[in-house]
Parts: sequence; C-alpha cells; structure tokens
Amino acid sequence: SFGEGASMRATINDAFIEVINSSNRAPELLSLFIDDNLKNGFKRQAEQEVDHLLERSVLMFRFLKNKDAFEHYYKVHLARRLLFGRSESDDAEQSLVSKLKVECGSQFTLKLEGMFKDMQLSRDMAREYRGLSEFADLGFDLNVSVLTPTFWPAMAPAPPQSQATASAPTASSAHGNRNDSSDLSLILLPDAQLGKAVEAFSSYYLKHHSGRRLTWQYAMGNADIKVHFGSRTHELNASTYQMLILLLFAAADGEAPAKALTMSEIQKQTHIPDESLARQLQSLACAKYKILNKTPKSRDVSPSDIFTFNTEFKAPQYRIRVPVVSARSSVESEKEKAASQAAIGQERMYLIEATIVRIMKTRKQMVHDALVNETIDQLASRFLPTSKMIKDGIGKLLDREYLQRSPDDTRLYSYVA
Repeated sequence: SFGEGASMRATINDAFIEVINSSNRAPELLSLFIDDNLKNGFKRQAEQEVDHLLERSVLMFRFLKNKDAFEHYYKVHLARRLLFGRSESDDAEQSLVSKLKVECGSQFTLKLEGMFKDMQLSRDMAREYRGLSEFADLGFDLNVSVLTPTFWPAMAPAPPQSQATASAPTASSAHGNRNDSSDLSLILLPDAQLGKAVEAFSSYYLKHHSGRRLTWQYAMGNADIKVHFGSRTHELNASTYQMLILLLFAAADGEAPAKALTMSEIQKQTHIPDESLARQLQSLACAKYKILNKTPKSRDVSPSDIFTFNTEFKAPQYRIRVPVVSARSSVESEKEKAASQAAIGQERMYLIEATIVRIMKTRKQMVHDALVNETIDQLASRFLPTSKMIKDGIGKLLDREYLQRSPDDTRLYSYVA
C-alpha cells in the first residue's frame, strides 16, 4: 500500500516498539507465553511449527527495550521447568537459547547455558552414586540436582538450622573455605531415612569436591510417594514440603502416627517458613485433592487450625499430582513484582559499574558527559540506563577508588589501575 517505503516501514516499526513497551509487564508476559508453550504447547505440533513459534517469540523479544527484565523472568521459568521436569522438548529449549544467543550474544545466554550444564552434570553424578553401596540400602530412590548459584535465580531463603531433604531435593554448590556438610539448611526431617540420605549425599559430594559448600533448597524439590488411604493406595507427586507434612501423619520408628496437628505444631516439627507452610496446607486440605481434613473448614489457614489425615480420600486416578496453591507460574502479584524489580535494579547497578570500569580501563581518562553517553551505548542492547543511574554508579566507583576526579577539572575522571 505504501510502495514498500522505507520511512513508512521504519515508522510502523517504531510504533510497534512503542506499543509493546507501553506495558511494563511485557517482558514477564512474553516469558510466560514461552513457558506455557514449552510446557504444554508442542505436544501435537510438527518440528517446523515449533521452530516458527520460537522464531516469532524471538522477534517479539527483539522489540523489548528491557531485555534484562525478560532474562530475569525467563531464568525463573526455565529453572522451574528444568527442576520439575515440566518441559515438553529439550531440543526446543536448547533451540530457543541458541536463537537468543544469535540475537544478543554469548554473554546474554551464559547463565542459561550454565543451567543446562548443571542439569547434565547432575544426571551424570546420579548415575555414578546410585551404584554405591551407601545408596543401595536407602529404601527409596534419591535424585539430587546440584546447582551453581551464579547461574540460577535466587532460591527461597532457608530457615535457621537443618538436616535433610526430599526424594528429589535440590542443592546449590558454591566454593567456600569449609569442607563439611553442616550447612544443611534448617528444615527438620520427620524421617530418619531422609536425614541419612542427605548426610550420605553430602559426604559423597564433598569427598569429590573439596573446598565447596552445599546449601539444600527444600523449596525446589519434589517427591513421588505411595500413600495408603484405608484399603486404597495412591501414588502422589508432591512437593518436598508436602511430603514432610504427610510424614508427620505416618508411623515412624515404632511410634504411633500423629492423629491431629495444628499448623503451629507442624511448623515447629518441620521449620517450614510460615508463608510456604500455609500454601502447602491449603494445597493438601483445601484444593481439589483433600489429602488432609481441616478444622474449621475454610479456605484460609491460621496457626490454630487442626489437620488430620483423610483416610476416606478417593480419586479415580492411581497417580495424582498435588499442585501447590498460588504457584508462581502465572502473572506476579504486586508484591512479587516489586521484589523482582528490586532484583533487576540491583543487577542493573552491577552492569552499569562493570561497564564504566571497562570503558575507563580502555580510555584511561574521560569527561562526565562522554562517559555517560558511552555507557548508554554499550548497555542499550540490554536496557536503557538513566543518567541518574550512571551518575550513582560513577559515585560508588569514586568512593571505592576505582576512579578519581582530576584536581583541575571535576568533570574529568581518571581510571585508577
């Protein structure tokens, strides 16, 4: 209609950028769209259709101004797909990362590729330790994913002192000056076999990797457990926290199982953080599958509510996945969004400071305005920093003596080697 006019094409392009970035949730929504398709959308699609959808997703990504915000959300969603085995296609996952690498360079996808590498190393390690005698007599199958903290999004904070994890726990590994397993987060395990399994894996890992430290992330684990409900038996796919709660109602070490427990008593016996515990109990007692009975009957959970095991539970399926209420696979709440924005802001300050140092290391001396413009140019492919953000970064580097002002001109900076 416009004779393939270059100016018209550029105007449409600019307008499209404006429309997409008018919503500050655009990076999150694009990541959620990709997440939904990688989990559920490719079941009946041909390889060409899958590749076309990924290409269109990357095209949308190209129009985003805040590409670092997309990276933040994509890492969170990818972590959940990898750790919980929810991805429909490993090839599609790798293909998308390759397309992002072509679009933004290897630095952008470094952490994403590190996440895939951690999962592969964990699978190789699992094959090795399953053949050892100390794991042969555990009585259940243990699979641990060992994650490098710098690659993965921040996990849920661990409570004060602990001892174990679940049938499919997650551990993050870091270099440190300690070579012991006393750093097993503070969740308490109702079952001695679980504690034994955690200790055994920690000893095995630290023997092969001296100078490292393991921090157990119970919030990121899951378990397959067989549960007897009277004459019926079901296999439940539950989170680690759900498993620990259910074990309180099971007979262990010759002791009688608990008949009834309040939320406060469950928290005292497991040390599961209050906010997480409330969601786990809602999932077990108030959602579709009522594994536990709750008194009084209501959707909300309070510390005085009483929980009992539902021996009358029935379901048509033998294998049941118990979903966690309010799982973060949907759009963030305002509180969660504020936390994400704070994390993104912190990461941006690191990038700004690193960029300024890199520029000054090359140029040795620069005036303020030239340094600001150069920093904006180098970071434009990830996000658009404001002059104030760059000024704050320069101020911090001056305080830490990476830079110094010229005594003759306060707007001239010199690099301090």
